[in-house]
Amino acid sequence: MSEISESIIKGCTEKDPGCQKVLYEYYYKKMYAICLRYCGDKDEAKDLLHDGFIKLFDKIHLSAESGKIDAWVRRLFTNHCIDYVRSAYKRYMFNNLDEQSEKWSSTEESDEESAQIFDPLAFSADQLMLAMQALRPDYRTIINLYAIENYSHQEIAQQLGIEHASSRSKLLRARLALKKIILEQNQ
Repeated sequence: MSEISESIIKGCTEKDPGCQKVLYEYYYKKMYAICLRYCGDKDEAKDLLHDGFIKLFDKIHLSAESGKIDAWVRRLFTNHCIDYVRSAYKRYMFNNLDEQSEKWSSTEESDEESAQIFDPLAFSADQLMLAMQALRPDYRTIINLYAIENYSHQEIAQQLGIEHASSRSKLLRARLALKKIILEQNQ
């Protein structure tokens, strides 16, 4: 199926299980990939995916046009993942004083080392996904929102309840940590 028809969306708004199944099967892989980018493991991503589809079926009446359903579903799942990450790691995710942050801060590279050219596209998608999953949750979230979802630093700050400057600095530290993980995996 190349796209979701108006009748499928209408059926989903009427809670038709057949239409819901079609929609589920159509978006399963794409939305699982989004969930996996925000979670640390596959089981957690599947739980998030399941909850996201429940939310999707509850709110599908809000998506008016079939032509815009792809963007609406993607935004719904992205926001669902952000909510999950924010609540699951609220106590320590964005706190620079915690033990985990100190551990990662002590291993960061100097400015001279960080200036070296690093091309993540030189690595396979599997290598990048493994490295992303090894990142701290706050770093993984910032990279996803900025590099993949194309949010601005202002939008990221609003979504996560942090300062604009914190978004920028965390993105820099996240890139450095990702670089280190990828290079270590390839040794």
